Amino acid sequence: MNLDMTECGNQVMLFFRHLDERDYDALVSLLAPDAVWHRQGKQLRGPAEALQALRQRSPNMRIAHIITNLVVDHIDAGRCTMRGYMLVVRHETDQALDGPAPLDGIESIRTIHVALKRRDTGWLIDELSNDPIAFAAVP
Repeated sequence: MNLDMTECGNQVMLFFRHLDERDYDALVSLLAPDAVWHRQGKQLRGPAEALQALRQRSPNMRIAHIITNLVVDHIDAGRCTMRGYMLVVRHETDQALDGPAPLDGIESIRTIHVALKRRDTGWLIDELSNDPIAFAAVP
């Protein structure tokens, strides 16, 4: 089971890495065909809806989703549920930046919940959601 736990955790980390790097094709390859992603008040169903929503993101936004304290709540031969903290660092402007973005600190912290299913190709994300923001930067 430890190898499965490692693989599930890696899928979650890859998902957010691909999101931050704008590698959306790689990101949706981690989703089960019938996956549900609860994102920004909407339920995106399947890789096609996720890809469509991601293509709407601002090209001038730089964002880092920092996933930490990722734990397995349940795992068996076919299903794994995990949760962890997601810290968000974001900078967005009207135009593309040259060089590093200013670091104003962490924008928010919330808990994420991820359910994965084992498929023939390995572990795929079946459902992804988050709790309301627990901590937010004060303007």
